[in-house]
Amino acid sequence: MAKIKNQIKQQQKRSKRVGPETTAMPVNTAETNARGDQLTTALLFGLLMLSVAVLVGGIYWGITNFHAAFSAKPTDWVQCIVSSIVIVASFLVARSIAWLSMFGSVALASRMGAWKMLETIGGKGPWLRKVLPGGSPWLTTALVQSQVNRGQYEQALAASQNEWDFYVNDEKQKTNLGTLAFTAGLAQQGLGNIKESQMWNERAIEILNKSLEQLSQPQKGLMARFAAPQSEQALGQLRMQLAAAYFNNATVYFNSNDYRRAKENYKQAVENAKKSPDFPQRNEMVKFGQEQLARLKHS
Repeated sequence: MAKIKNQIKQQQKRSKRVGPETTAMPVNTAETNARGDQLTTALLFGLLMLSVAVLVGGIYWGITNFHAAFSAKPTDWVQCIVSSIVIVASFLVARSIAWLSMFGSVALASRMGAWKMLETIGGKGPWLRKVLPGGSPWLTTALVQSQVNRGQYEQALAASQNEWDFYVNDEKQKTNLGTLAFTAGLAQQGLGNIKESQMWNERAIEILNKSLEQLSQPQKGLMARFAAPQSEQALGQLRMQLAAAYFNNATVYFNSNDYRRAKENYKQAVENAKKSPDFPQRNEMVKFGQEQLARLKHS
């Protein structure tokens, strides 16, 4: 969001200009938090070991009891069924714990500024695509966000492009690439590639709008009630990202003297910013967007 603040300040200095200009993006030059790396490593391997223990223990118990029940005279079919259920359940529980080890470790590393371990785990996304619930987009997104934050734009774009190419024809998984596309747009912005940044922004806007539409639909059932707070939070995050993506596009169009499309994007940026939770530069974005809309009223 700091980049948006820079854009706002730059545009406030002028109402019109010819040709696009790239604003400097803030770069985190801090060393990784060594203590955070250690705690993240401990959490990761601790949960992975627990996952293996659940899997091995569950399968051993299930197979042993299944064999004993099947060999009994008469065959204990109830115990056979229970043992089979335990085998399947142990696999599912172990898989969930393994997923939690990744998700929890990334969350901890991000919170503690332990970017070294965060990027190490995030870089494993392509290797774990078939075993992670929901695939690897969320893991790669964490990696790319960290790299962009540190100014590693080329590496971030390489990871983004790899993930995009893998899932671009998978409509279900493609819906998870909205944040990734938005972050790739920031990386291109950091490199001064305005057209490429806009291309990624357009991708992000399309995907995030679809995700927003899906989350906005009424959900029924008991699980939906429990998930309602998380859904509201997710909606807020989507609107915040959409506001930023629209604002970035509006900036490009405005600087290119395409005032009609600049106005359309400023309008969307303001609408989504107003509906999103409070975040740094939110009020500034709304205020400046409204000023630009007034200026472009007859464009």
